[in-house]
Amino acid sequence: MAFRAVIVNNHSKLSYKNNNLIYKSESHTETVPISEIDLLIMETTDIAITTALISKLSENNVAVIFCDPKRLPAAQLIPYYGKHDSSLQIQKQIEWSDGQKNKAWKEILQQKIFNQSLFLKYHHFTEKAETLSKFSEEIKDNDLSNREGHSARIFFNTLYGNSFSRDIINDINAGLDYGYTLLMSMFAREIVKCGCLTQIGINHANQFNPFNLASDLMEPFRVVADIIVYENRTKEIPFIKRRLYEMFNRTYHYGGAKMYLTNIVQHYTKQSLDFMHDTASDMPVFILESL
Repeated sequence: MAFRAVIVNNHSKLSYKNNNLIYKSESHTETVPISEIDLLIMETTDIAITTALISKLSENNVAVIFCDPKRLPAAQLIPYYGKHDSSLQIQKQIEWSDGQKNKAWKEILQQKIFNQSLFLKYHHFTEKAETLSKFSEEIKDNDLSNREGHSARIFFNTLYGNSFSRDIINDINAGLDYGYTLLMSMFAREIVKCGCLTQIGINHANQFNPFNLASDLMEPFRVVADIIVYENRTKEIPFIKRRLYEMFNRTYHYGGAKMYLTNIVQHYTKQSLDFMHDTASDMPVFILESL
């Protein structure tokens, strides 16, 4: 089973040989079995990669992220065909009913806001935590009262001060954006593996967002990145980015067991899509049980 997060951040060449990724720099060569790689991040544009390797990475459903000259995620490798009956799954996706979408989105928002409340409670922001917990219970269909927006404002202002805004350019926001992008990439990979399109979402419907469905399903998981960024809030972005990779090595409670994030995302995505296809009775639940 794939378990490695591989980050390449210097001048090098990546190639393929005998089911292995071959890393070669000026100083040394390293071999990594592709079967062990879950995530590959190319953090610099100073990397040469062969098409043979790209093909094998796609075949093995490795999440591959390409970064821009500022070392920020710019693109992702996603295979055309993730499942043998992709056409059937996409047709089902197109036919999702508004009622099923509303049920799923309500559950997703409740989980997201409740996780935010648990995070605040852990850091002794008791009053604000209780407010968010109440908000999670008050979510209505289509979130007409905008509890999600109010919760986000309270959450970030409580953690970083009333002057903080997600629109400000600073290391905290850069870290949050980087962490959320890593999460989105994981969900996008699993959606494709299930044979669906990332463009067709449950609630997100931005014509310029190729990852609408991933944006939907990742909402309860944003707190995973929030935790690490807050732990390192006084650091600069290069340090925060390194710490964010820890999310792939940490375990989280899910379904009565402690599991790695990759395995949780895989199950959560499949169960969510089963619910949307009306072949599962409930949406999956991801709630923080410990920090």
